[in-house]
Amino acid sequence: MGINRFQVLVDALKPLSEIDESVPIQDAVLVIFENYTKNWNAHNYQESNYKRLYYKGLNRSAAHKLEKSGIAKDKFKDYINEASYSQKESISKYLLEKLQLKEEIPAESLAYYCVNLMSELVEEAKRKKQLRKQKIPTKSEDKDIFTKTVSDETFTTVFRQVNASEMDAVKNRNIIHAFVLKPELLPFSYTNLKDLVTSNITSYAIARGVSKTDVIGLQAANLLRKYAKSGIPNNLLGELLAYIFLEHEDNALKLYTRAEILKVKRTINSEGIYLKRDQGKTQLILGASQLNNNLEDAINNVVKKIATFDNNRSNEMVLATDIVDRSILRTQFGEDKSNAIIKLMAPTETGFEDIASYGIFIGYKFRTQLDLDDCTQEEAKEKCRQAINCDLEQAIRQLNIVIQQHHWQKSSFYVYLLPFTNAEEDTHAIMKDLIGE
Repeated sequence: MGINRFQVLVDALKPLSEIDESVPIQDAVLVIFENYTKNWNAHNYQESNYKRLYYKGLNRSAAHKLEKSGIAKDKFKDYINEASYSQKESISKYLLEKLQLKEEIPAESLAYYCVNLMSELVEEAKRKKQLRKQKIPTKSEDKDIFTKTVSDETFTTVFRQVNASEMDAVKNRNIIHAFVLKPELLPFSYTNLKDLVTSNITSYAIARGVSKTDVIGLQAANLLRKYAKSGIPNNLLGELLAYIFLEHEDNALKLYTRAEILKVKRTINSEGIYLKRDQGKTQLILGASQLNNNLEDAINNVVKKIATFDNNRSNEMVLATDIVDRSILRTQFGEDKSNAIIKLMAPTETGFEDIASYGIFIGYKFRTQLDLDDCTQEEAKEKCRQAINCDLEQAIRQLNIVIQQHHWQKSSFYVYLLPFTNAEEDTHAIMKDLIGE
């Protein structure tokens, strides 16, 4: 029987709610629910139900009630950060022992770890009933289990798509999306964006084939801190958002990212390598991102980055199958799964596209001459969308020119634009808040 991680979390945090005497189990669970949500109703459950959750773990109904009550991760962080240093040390040692972690959680990272653990428990609980309903895969299907890691529900609470179009210069499949953060009002709110990134950090930074039990949250954050300090990325949030948009919008699934293989002293040319299956075709997609306060500069910089990829510097065509490092695949997925992926990429007359494609995220500073203050909320939102539509048109014109200049018309392009209040300063602040320094 596996570790009941919810029970361990409840026991670890019980001392924070104790005053003069021990707290009953049901009250300890209630305290966590109240601090993890904006407005949890204590009468959602009877005492026996709270006890059942403690002994059996979160279920789908509890996860639904928690989300309906409004997840408040910052509130939960604040609750844990109110603990004394000695309390945090004690909680960390308890979690180390009971969860069989590989390293003790630093006191300053404890709140972050607990928030991520609770978030993962909620996501697991939401999937419990769904997994039971799924048919048992056949042997052939089992080799091909390769599912999205990005939550659809969370994504739609963060972004609104303003428009989507195509680029005339590209002769293969392509699409360029313009998104805006909800609500579409300046200055933009980053609260929900932080939650989305937090819930996907582990899946981005850690191999799909690795059990998440002992790498959740803390080790993913440690890995990304080391990656950020390596000097390789200059826009870590951009890399994360490229992954989130590619998986969610285009069902392009991560094979591996530059961040997750840094630990074995390896690096790759692009920021990430993805596999997209669509309409009987399979494409290899190379990820690239850029965050810049000037949209034109952001596009120019991401184009320069793509131009330095190995396949674009060769005098002869580099096949997509030659770009993937098979030894990395085996390390990330294991022998059977990596062989299945390699087989999927085997060129056939109609199956695998020979030339690599590109998945691009561009974050820029929102600039407009429109007055967004002296109007109603709905008028401000509509003006904001109009301005972003103009940004989309500018991006299309610019990309059409550079794609032709570099002779990339035969590749597919999947491009995502997102304005920030201040692209450079805000994104660094967001990542500092999420993973520390």
